Amino acid sequence: MTEQEEEYIHFAECIRQLNYVWTILNRIKGERDSPLVEPAFRFALVAYATSYNRSDGPVRKGRDARQLDASLVPAEFRELHKRILQARKQIHAHSDLTIMDAQLSINETQGRRYVSIAKNITHGMEEFENLESIISLIEGTLDKMYAKREGLERALKA
Repeated sequence: MTEQEEEYIHFAECIRQLNYVWTILNRIKGERDSPLVEPAFRFALVAYATSYNRSDGPVRKGRDARQLDASLVPAEFRELHKRILQARKQIHAHSDLTIMDAQLSINETQGRRYVSIAKNITHGMEEFENLESIISLIEGTLDKMYAKREGLERALKA
């Protein structure tokens, strides 16, 4: 596989992934009362972030691995994009203790020991109110990606 071929395949896979996320988000938009909305929404945010995380290939690996360039994100959605990626790292795909800001309390009463934890509650639905904006973010990114894909296709050697 050549460098160009790997770049094209990775880029095409990112387009496929973002279309998949777009489909999920549009489906849950019409199913707000379903108990599956929360897990589907959280899964969609993790899937969205996939393209922006390292992807090892046969040509480029490790620190040199491919990942989608955030410059394709429309300017008006860059902050939302950053929040989604941060939430993926701290809430959806990991359980970040810094977000919990947990405090441990140990008390002894009448010879019994009680251990309790007070912490922030994160449910992963903090961005749900921005569902329409997330869909628009994906649509704007995909528009730029379709244009870039044409250039990548022209550059491929037969």
